[in-house]
Amino acid sequence: MFEIKRDGARRVGQIHLYPSEMLCPIVQETLAQGGKVCKCKMGAMGACLLVLAFAYLTTLCQGLLHDRAQHLGWLEVDLPHPPSTITLYLKHSDNVQKLDTLVRSVSYPDSPAYGKYFTLEEISTLISPSQAQVDTIMDWLQTNGVRADQIELLASKDVIKVRRVPHEIVSLLFGVPMATYQHPRTKMIVTRSPHHYTLPRHVEPLLDLVRGVADFPMVAHKQRSITKKTEPTTASSSFSANNEPLRHVTPAPTLIRVRGREQSLVVEFQPSCKDHPSTSTNPPCQDHPPVIMEVVITATPFNDVYAEAYRTVVPPQCTVSSGSPTVCVAEITVPNYIPLNVTVQEIFADSYMSSVAYFDYAAVSAPINIPQTLRSLYGVPQNSIVTNQSFSQSVVEFEQQYYSPSDLALFLQEMGLNTNVTVPVVGPNDETNPGGEANLDIQYIMGMAPGARTVFWSIAANTSAEIDDILAWAVAIGNTRNPPLVNSLSYGMTEGNVDTYLGKGYLARSDIEFQKLALMGITIIIASGDTGAGDLGGPPMGANTCQPLHADWPSQSPYVTSVGATMITPLDDPICYLRKEQGGIDCTSDPLGEIPTSLDSGIFWTSGGGFSNLSTTPDYQAPFVKQYLSTLRSKGLLPPSSLFNASGRAYPDVAAVGHNLWIALNGSFISVDGTSASAPIFAGIISLLNDARLNAGKAPLGFLNPVLYQTYRDHPDAFFDVVWGNNRCGAIDTVPTCCPIGYEAVPGFDAVAGVGTPNFPKLKEVIMRL
Repeated sequence: MFEIKRDGARRVGQIHLYPSEMLCPIVQETLAQGGKVCKCKMGAMGACLLVLAFAYLTTLCQGLLHDRAQHLGWLEVDLPHPPSTITLYLKHSDNVQKLDTLVRSVSYPDSPAYGKYFTLEEISTLISPSQAQVDTIMDWLQTNGVRADQIELLASKDVIKVRRVPHEIVSLLFGVPMATYQHPRTKMIVTRSPHHYTLPRHVEPLLDLVRGVADFPMVAHKQRSITKKTEPTTASSSFSANNEPLRHVTPAPTLIRVRGREQSLVVEFQPSCKDHPSTSTNPPCQDHPPVIMEVVITATPFNDVYAEAYRTVVPPQCTVSSGSPTVCVAEITVPNYIPLNVTVQEIFADSYMSSVAYFDYAAVSAPINIPQTLRSLYGVPQNSIVTNQSFSQSVVEFEQQYYSPSDLALFLQEMGLNTNVTVPVVGPNDETNPGGEANLDIQYIMGMAPGARTVFWSIAANTSAEIDDILAWAVAIGNTRNPPLVNSLSYGMTEGNVDTYLGKGYLARSDIEFQKLALMGITIIIASGDTGAGDLGGPPMGANTCQPLHADWPSQSPYVTSVGATMITPLDDPICYLRKEQGGIDCTSDPLGEIPTSLDSGIFWTSGGGFSNLSTTPDYQAPFVKQYLSTLRSKGLLPPSSLFNASGRAYPDVAAVGHNLWIALNGSFISVDGTSASAPIFAGIISLLNDARLNAGKAPLGFLNPVLYQTYRDHPDAFFDVVWGNNRCGAIDTVPTCCPIGYEAVPGFDAVAGVGTPNFPKLKEVIMRL
């Protein structure tokens, strides 16, 4: 009787049945080998049954794999097949295992080889595949119809790009049928196979990863950071439409979010009518009268130390979108820094009032921040500029995020900085279609490190919602002569989703590329994410469960520097948040400090941080992680072991301001939020430190983490400690919004703000002695 003995089977009589996801790869492999099911001798009846079974499985698997393409949002269409670009990531020699040791040797300050970085050629000689391996792959490609002019072996000798490949040749190379697919939302068209590709047996051991065959571009976006503040309304001194007594009815409006501006809160809500749960008109409820004339907003301090409550009555400012309910905003004036609980009531034209709507989270107002604010906060001299001509920095963009030179000039002019700048661009940049993310990144890295040659590095994408191909950037910069030394990236996704959506082996290969960049003395600075300890937001970019807590990639890589976000406030100590009977005090007149951005601290999103479930704790941070876990345990704040990997790489490493940053976009100024701001701010500070080192004849800082943690160990005053707050929540629009538990900020290193925010004068003093 026919049997396949594999794990995961369930036995029925004498036949083992297997889940289709286990059998499909077997069927695909068999198809790729010409349909030869087995080589053993068997009777005619057995062979016939086996052929029939195999035919059934082939049909089943093909249907399931087509379902997979549809599940990702792609639909097969009857259109011409666009030619494909295939990227082959070649497996390195066994010397790749030496990379970690070599990275330590050039990155640890107490190493004799500190700062003695490798060239691209030296790295290639060390770990690149043998010429015989390269020849084997080249022969395989050309034997199957690929022309020599379509093939490019990159200078690193470990990546091959094959361009303009017809679908027939792709099918022949990878043993799968190709089809044309279109995404209904973006209208993007690609040639892909719904099947897992297969490789000839003599080629498979030579490759780590293949991109462009069966990996469908994911059209989903997890916002890391950019948020336009809602325009304010004008307050009214009247309380109601007339002087008649107000009467209460239901339902209450639906509160969407409350956003802090400077000395005000802007409430965004979906109005409900007196006898109907929604409206699609402006004025609101004109379609279900009586109309709403005004709203009453109250803002009550979160505890009794800050006793004064605030109240206003204003006409709402509303907008109507086709097919959607009306959305309104209204504003209340409040003092800065105090977390407030907000309620809203509607006042109708007939003097009735709605029920009270309560916002689930506190909200806080705070002043706008600009580069001069940040320089003052971190002790950077206001006249600091980069003067070394050999130094350069970059911001790296994906998702069709482009920057506007005119917006940059406006920003620099308003900030009192030199506007006579030239920005080299690598990759596409549509100046007529600037994005808030890209404008933020380039304006703040240049605002913090004026004078630095700044590169705008853009990775081509087919849509604005495509998953960020960070590996493609790492390979590109690693093959660039005189690459930027400091690079800020404000993109990423949940660690556990990387290989699922970008291809098996993508995360591991990315770590190898990050190690190569560290060996070359290149700094990689990554935003830690905007949805807390759970990296919430739903797949593919985020997670939709708190069990376990999920790390953000590439922040979880041991070879990058992860930056969390803070907000500026005088309420930066735990005592500021206690009630009177607990010994709480009013801290509003205290000097300014920082706390983590989070829903629990009054911001509508939460800075990311936590522990990797895949990468182990690197030795440069091990003693600090051990102390942190011990502190949490002693306070009863340690998450259950089932929720996190206590042996994982902890992040972020450092933090910087990420709330209420003023940027120029489309000719006007708006305020934005996110770790996307924190990353270029911190990157600009590192650029200033690199400039000082280069001008003194020293090596650039390269991979930062060993220096940062050693500096923190020996000179903790080189950082401003962030001691209050947590990151258990995601953002106001994630599901779930919050996890029951996350990580707490404590004195010392923590998985909320790392070792803290930079104290520039002390940090510069220390690094100049290295």
